[in-house]
Amino acid sequence: MTRQENEHWARFWSEYQTDVANKDEQSQVLRTRNKQPIDQRKWEITLDTVGQQLELQSDDTLLDLCCGNGLFTAAFGPRIAGVEAVDISPVLTGRLAARGLPNVRVSTSDMRDAQFAPRTFSKVLWYAGIQYIDESDIVAMVRRIRGWMKPGGILMIGDIPDRAKLWDYFNDDTRRAAYFDGLEQRKPIIGSWLDAGWIERLCLASGFASAEAVLQHEELIYADFRFDLIARC
Repeated sequence: MTRQENEHWARFWSEYQTDVANKDEQSQVLRTRNKQPIDQRKWEITLDTVGQQLELQSDDTLLDLCCGNGLFTAAFGPRIAGVEAVDISPVLTGRLAARGLPNVRVSTSDMRDAQFAPRTFSKVLWYAGIQYIDESDIVAMVRRIRGWMKPGGILMIGDIPDRAKLWDYFNDDTRRAAYFDGLEQRKPIIGSWLDAGWIERLCLASGFASAEAVLQHEELIYADFRFDLIARC
C-alpha cells in the first residue's frame, strides 16, 4: 500500500478537485470558517503578522511548504530574492504557476518527498500544513527543514491546531462523536492536534537555537484554537 493510499489528508489534497476559477482564493484552499472565507482585513492581518515573524529581508530565500495556490508566495515573493513553493495539489500549484512570478519556483510534491541541499533557505514558512501528517512525519520534517536552513534562519510554523483547545473545539456530544468517528476511520477532522511544548522541544532537539509557541492575533479566523511557532537557527 502506498503512502497516499493509506493516508487520508495526503490523498485528499493530492486528489483535490474544485472549480477554482469560480471560487475566491481563500475558499480555494479551504481557509474558511462555517463555510465563510476569511475576509480581506483578516487576510491582511495574517500577511502582516507572518511577514513580521519571518523578519523578511530583500536577500532572503524562502521555502513555502504547503503553499497551496500561492497566496503567501505571491505576497512575499516581490520583497525577497526568491521562493521555492511546494504543495501536493496539482490544482493549487497550477494556480500559483499561472501567476508567472519571476523569482518563484513551483514544485508539485508531497512535502515529505522534497529534497534540497543543506543551507539553501534563510526562511521557511510552513503554514496551515503541519496538521496533515502524523507525529512521526512531523519529527522527520522538522529535522530535515533544519538541515535545509542557513545559519541565523527563521522557521515559522503557522496555524497549528492546539491540543489544549481540542475539547473547546469539539464542544458538544455530536462534535465529539464526529471527532472519534474520524479517528476510527483514519480520516481525522482537521488532522493532528499538537501540544505547544512538544513542538518547541522538537525544534530544540532538532538543532534550532530557540523555539517559541506564540498566540495568534485575536482577529484571525482560527485564533481560538490554533497557535504559531517561531524557531531560529
